[in-house]
Amino acid sequence: MEPKYEEPWHDALNSRSYWYHTMKFPDGEVVNGSWTIDDFLQYIGGYDLKGKTVLDVGTASGYLAFNAEKAGATVTGLDAASTHEFRHVPFADSLSYNNIGQYREIWTRENLIPIKNSWWHAWHKYNSQAKCVYAPIPELYEWPEKSFDVVMAGAIVEHLSEPVFAIGAWARLAREAVLIPFTDVIPVDDLMMRPITPLNDSRINYVWWHISRGLYNKIFSNLGFDVYYTTAYAQHNDADSGSEVATRPSIIAIRRGTEAARAFVPPVALVAQAPEPPVPERRRKRGLLARLSPRRVK
Repeated sequence: MEPKYEEPWHDALNSRSYWYHTMKFPDGEVVNGSWTIDDFLQYIGGYDLKGKTVLDVGTASGYLAFNAEKAGATVTGLDAASTHEFRHVPFADSLSYNNIGQYREIWTRENLIPIKNSWWHAWHKYNSQAKCVYAPIPELYEWPEKSFDVVMAGAIVEHLSEPVFAIGAWARLAREAVLIPFTDVIPVDDLMMRPITPLNDSRINYVWWHISRGLYNKIFSNLGFDVYYTTAYAQHNDADSGSEVATRPSIIAIRRGTEAARAFVPPVALVAQAPEPPVPERRRKRGLLARLSPRRVK
């Protein structure tokens, strides 16, 4: 199965958008998103994308996709085809548990379509040549193996109920590297996952797991990759207290035996430390939680 590329959305400039990323366009327009990334290269761990073919998984508003294109890559963005692909942590009092049809309708209207509009809005503004595919992760296992030089998946692992399965799909498509920027890692060598939150707030049902360093290393080793870690920074604009600078690891997995593996200079690895207990997420004023709050679903 070959990827089915989306036809450009020509009405995106006139449609409502949700901006996951802050974007600055050549004509001077600036749109404020939930996250602001000031240094793309640092964010992705310094990996050189010039001349590479790149798949940007969970592309959202396209900050990674369009900056990879600026860095000299030929880029394809990937996002969900429909809200049937989304998995939510079950709570007895949540709409996604009691009426999945209504919840999907709201999620489509308030999140999926507006965030796709933002990608195509940016595509037009940048006069981009990037392509986009809307497909579920299981379909990636049916695409031709090693279809891209590099697969990026920024800040998406935490939203997946089956992250190990997804990582396998990304690795299968990558000729030389899988980049997982800005994703929390439990800094222990045990093979483990744990919930991101204490699971006591049904409004926060769209995040799942933190994965340990040991499990990342094991998964990628089984797939023929060596793993390196560095640190990334981004500004979170939706916190109750205002904008906050957040720090998370970025993961760089290099396929063994490739020219990329021979040429790659590893960054400084994460310092091992005892894992901290999960911290409840703060309620966001202007982000996804605000748009899906109870007043929106009545």
